[in-house]
Amino acid sequence: MLGSVIVVLAPSLLPGWALSSILDGSSDRVRKMLLSPALGLLLLYGLSGILLLLNIWSPLSMMFVIVAVNALAWKLVNTRHEVIAQRTRWQLLEAAMHGEISKEEDPVLSKEAEMQLMFRESRHLPLLVVSVAMACTALLPPLLQRIPFGVDWIGFSMLAQQVAIEGNLSLSGTNEGFWTYPPAFPSLAAYIMEMTSVDAATAVFQLGHYSLFVLLLGLIGAFDRHGAGAYGMFGIGLGLGLFAKTFDSGYPSIASQLGLVVGILVLFRQTHQRERHHTLGIILALMCVVMIHPTGAIYLAALMLCHIMHGIQLDDEAHQELMRKFAILASAFITIGFTIALVVIAPRLFEEAVFSEYGWQGGKPMLVYNGFLLIIACFAGWSLRHTLEGRIAITWFGSLWLLSTVHLVEGLQNIPILSLLSYTLYSMALHAFHLPLAVLVVLWWSPTTQLTTLKEDNAPFFQSMPKPLSAGLVVVLLLGTIFAQGVAVMLAAHDELLSVTPGDLALRQDLEGLEEGTIYTENMHWGYLWDLPQHLDSTSIPTLGLVHLTKSEQSNATRALYLDNTTYFIEHNMRYAVTSPLGSMQWTLSQSPYWSSSMNRDGAILWALQINGDAEITILQAVDPNDCSQCEIRLDPWRDHRFKDPLGLGDSRAFVKEGTADTL
Repeated sequence: MLGSVIVVLAPSLLPGWALSSILDGSSDRVRKMLLSPALGLLLLYGLSGILLLLNIWSPLSMMFVIVAVNALAWKLVNTRHEVIAQRTRWQLLEAAMHGEISKEEDPVLSKEAEMQLMFRESRHLPLLVVSVAMACTALLPPLLQRIPFGVDWIGFSMLAQQVAIEGNLSLSGTNEGFWTYPPAFPSLAAYIMEMTSVDAATAVFQLGHYSLFVLLLGLIGAFDRHGAGAYGMFGIGLGLGLFAKTFDSGYPSIASQLGLVVGILVLFRQTHQRERHHTLGIILALMCVVMIHPTGAIYLAALMLCHIMHGIQLDDEAHQELMRKFAILASAFITIGFTIALVVIAPRLFEEAVFSEYGWQGGKPMLVYNGFLLIIACFAGWSLRHTLEGRIAITWFGSLWLLSTVHLVEGLQNIPILSLLSYTLYSMALHAFHLPLAVLVVLWWSPTTQLTTLKEDNAPFFQSMPKPLSAGLVVVLLLGTIFAQGVAVMLAAHDELLSVTPGDLALRQDLEGLEEGTIYTENMHWGYLWDLPQHLDSTSIPTLGLVHLTKSEQSNATRALYLDNTTYFIEHNMRYAVTSPLGSMQWTLSQSPYWSSSMNRDGAILWALQINGDAEITILQAVDPNDCSQCEIRLDPWRDHRFKDPLGLGDSRAFVKEGTADTL
């Protein structure tokens, strides 16, 4: 874990420091330390994704770009004009923070500096330290487990392996075609692989949790810009969405939230504090986020539109003109993105109906993962309804909730843009609503936040969260954090919840000695071999993003297995097969005279082709609950992922607890 963090943190820290200085000239070292890892990682994602998109990605090109960006960052951080009046606007703010600019010289900068100095003095350091400690728990799972839970990580590992080997997203093994998927996450994971010599799954696992960690730090830093940094992690901790998505290994969706650090840092600041370089920062963030995952780009674009919607209504002609220019620029970028989606991607989904795998995301799923946060956010929204920042956050949440209604028209066909949107936002309940609601709560929670009041005569009764409620929530969240880590430690011992068994992982280490050829692999999560030696080809690939498949042997090979068609395997140099104890192909191969077990690692088996048909045949019989007195019948966690049940086992399995004495 340490190696992966160093490989990503070291080259991104200085660029992140430079970006935090530009986007927030009032930031001190504490805030820069919080913002820099997140902003630097966001930039690193964007650069890696662009290199892969241009088909020039390699470890060497990555290192060249990293050196160039760090050199530029060093120049930006250390170059200061001797004459203060000729410095950039963010450098002038730095000077104002050090008392080098008086109110008479620039009243706007002096007022902002005065407010930021007040935020520093009132910063609740003990709570800030606790918030950072809570964020550090995001790094715990890779220290406890070899591989993550969920199944998405397997697809990301396959993509990262292909990028590391081929430098592109072409399909692996006997398959011909390519994956269409945002390039940033798999390419940066591939870079970690090359730099640390870890396998693809480890790189994906560690990068995913590091992304969550720096996202949380960045959000704390962004909230600190508004005087609420100490309460940032507590507000985020009221929801489960981002943490559940990370637990389920949806890492690119989480990493794409890094753009919202810039959004919260820039778009919630007071109107007279917005400058041109802030607009450029938002555009850069949007470009980088597009490289990671479209969900983050959609959320950031929605925040931009809400910022424009409310900002343009202020009675300030100069600000209205700034909003018009920002609106034109934002509209241009959103239009370009929409056009690319409509022209390039959507036509490939013309025959696909609107998809809702987990139901309406704005209904029960939202309440399950963010229900408690939503309740607190309702009180916060009511209290902040007369502030510009509160209205932006409320409208932001409302706009994303309206997007979730696409899942209510499941089955609608011939409207490819809606199909694309439904596939993109299929699990948005976990990551769309968490941060908008947290923004409302955090801005209300902090007693020192200075918000832009729109109607002084209708100010809410509570300017901030009542102290008894604040203290109670802090205690609950601290206890909840401790409890969550206990659950994580407990779950790490349950291998049956993993989509790849320890035996599967052990068996793959034994494949290096096989001669060149093709291995049959199951077309299921446990059958996708991301760490297969390069002289071997596998037959199965995961369905991730959009798959353009022009040739595949998976169906033909599976049919040949069922029919004992040895001629097919000889013609295609397919003399081995790999099965997992989680799958069902092992039951077919064990009853065939043409396949013998060559190697067995805790139920994961390497099968060798026996052309003469003299392999030992195994007679299989399902275990009945009555066959063992200590058996416990449980629902099989992978019951929905098997396409065949030749033994009629059904959805339940007999379990015997480790250490229990029993006989069959």
